Amino acid sequence: MFEKNIKNRKGSALLTALLVMGILIAVSLALSSLIFREVRITRSFIDAGQAYYSAESGIEIALYGLNTQLPGWEFEENGDYKSFKVDDEMNTVGEVSVKNSCKAYPCFDEDEFDIDGSAGKKPLLGEFYDVLDLNESINIPLFVEEVPVKDFTVEFYSEFDPKMDLKFNVVSSVFLSGWDVLRWKVFGIRDKIPYVTESVSDFTALSALNNSEATNPAYPSWFGTVDCDYSDDRYSSDIECASYAAPAGEDWCTNLQAREYYSYIYSGDDRSVGSDDIKHCYPIKDFLNGHKLNYLSLTNLMNPAVFKEGIDKESLSKIYFRVELFGEGGKPAETVREVADITANGFSGDNKQSINVKIRRGSFMPVFHFSLYSTYGSGKYYQPTDEEK
Repeated sequence: MFEKNIKNRKGSALLTALLVMGILIAVSLALSSLIFREVRITRSFIDAGQAYYSAESGIEIALYGLNTQLPGWEFEENGDYKSFKVDDEMNTVGEVSVKNSCKAYPCFDEDEFDIDGSAGKKPLLGEFYDVLDLNESINIPLFVEEVPVKDFTVEFYSEFDPKMDLKFNVVSSVFLSGWDVLRWKVFGIRDKIPYVTESVSDFTALSALNNSEATNPAYPSWFGTVDCDYSDDRYSSDIECASYAAPAGEDWCTNLQAREYYSYIYSGDDRSVGSDDIKHCYPIKDFLNGHKLNYLSLTNLMNPAVFKEGIDKESLSKIYFRVELFGEGGKPAETVREVADITANGFSGDNKQSINVKIRRGSFMPVFHFSLYSTYGSGKYYQPTDEEK
């Protein structure tokens, strides 16, 4: 009987071994799958981190360029992505683009705004303006990377009603046209030796409409180097600029002129000016043509004391403005955007990480620009010709 039982159990060890082997193989496969998945996840995490830091490197490259180059700087690809390598094996690479120039101030990006209304979403006229709060100043470069603006107009308005909001009665538009509220200055480097910083400046007023009504986005006050209707190649053809009402019998400068300009006489490192060298009603365009790297400075000098009590003087003291820029033949020129737009992409393995940064341009007081301009002739941005030397 015992021998019979043994014969009946022949092959059971093999079955047991196969069963155990199958279990071990199943466990091994399960563990291998978990291990491979964890490896892939870890690899993906590593690639994602490398791609992110690659994109971050692109942001730092762009920030360095914005801090060290002239206003309006962009990569040579003119807004297209600039590629860069992070490691020598080219396992991790990146690309970065910078949008930092625009055809007017404030900037309306044609890729983002339906400027001409072709898609039925044309902005309201007031959206074409930026705002200056009381006593606020802003400096706007009249160039992009040494490419000069040939002409410009500044259009501005305020929202107060002369008939309703002032403490006194306005009996004529002449009063408002003589009430200076906007301080402006154009300063730049002389276009000949010695390369020194000079400026031309003035105050300008709000132009009153018929019966002393206030200006508005469709009918703003203005000043500049060319007439406000100089070119139709602009954001909105619906805007018509107001005219100033000059007091009868007075020597009144036009919107295209500064009331006074001090013409300096240079002798070596010294300069002097005499009464005969003060030029009255000096054309702003003449200054622009004779200087490089010009800046336009605007300051809101509205006097809130003229408004009635009990109304929001802070809001009524705001000045809304826009600056339109022109190059050769009246075509749009460019200046720096109020906000630079940086986009960087990083790649590692199958991973892509993107970072977008918008950075507002700092607005320093003109004295800082004067100090910076002193390095202009040192050779970084300009080398004088043999004739100039």
